Amino acid sequence: MVIKDAVPAFLGQPARIQALIHSLETQVSITPEIAKECVQAANIEVEDLQQWTDFEHPIADSYGRQLIYDGDNFEIMVMSWAPGDYSAIHDHGAAQWGAVQSFGEAEHAIFRLEHMQLSTVSVHPFSAGTINSVDHDLIHQMGNPGDQPFLSLHVYGCLSPSGPVTGGARMFDLYEESIQYTDGGVFFGLPSDQISRQVRGLQGDRDTTLRHHQQMLDRVQRRLASGEDTIHLLQVATTLQQCIADLNTVTSSV
Repeated sequence: MVIKDAVPAFLGQPARIQALIHSLETQVSITPEIAKECVQAANIEVEDLQQWTDFEHPIADSYGRQLIYDGDNFEIMVMSWAPGDYSAIHDHGAAQWGAVQSFGEAEHAIFRLEHMQLSTVSVHPFSAGTINSVDHDLIHQMGNPGDQPFLSLHVYGCLSPSGPVTGGARMFDLYEESIQYTDGGVFFGLPSDQISRQVRGLQGDRDTTLRHHQQMLDRVQRRLASGEDTIHLLQVATTLQQCIADLNTVTSSV
């Protein structure tokens, strides 16, 4: 795919971001693969994203999240991943297509939901420069397992959105055993005022639940270490520690 030279000005945006916006807006129809091609053709570099870095995000937020462009049927975001940052397990709401480009050594996990049972399909490296396509059915998680911070670029779109493109995203909370719906960031331990509704009865296999609980405990412990010393967080940490200990006595299915 070749991006045309004539690109209208999008105030305040770096040239390569402008090119990506123009490319997306001039597509007759977009599929996940076309979205990936548009991101690849824009040749965006990490320097183009620096004004949206958010590595100093609140500890309660599992990663930094900045909306940089909100079009009629798509949005572009920059995520900031400090060491140890992980999203919760989630999908992308109303989004029908998208693409994600990592600018660091990320980790990417894909999941399957069948009859309220969540299982892990794969966990693999998401290397710097790699672009992954996103479809409506994707349930996944992204994070930073290393010791260096990095950014990622996210494009999500929908043919005829009735609200935010990623509105109504589902989070799969194996601690609460529920699917939670949110219009914002997919962070571990979302407060109730950021959850529009939830469906109880979610279960996970042993390995998926263990991984989820370990990552959630890490986030809770970071919050406690930052001075957010609440009875609720202490109770959550204690429960997670016990659940992890119990799961570690069960033989792995892998």
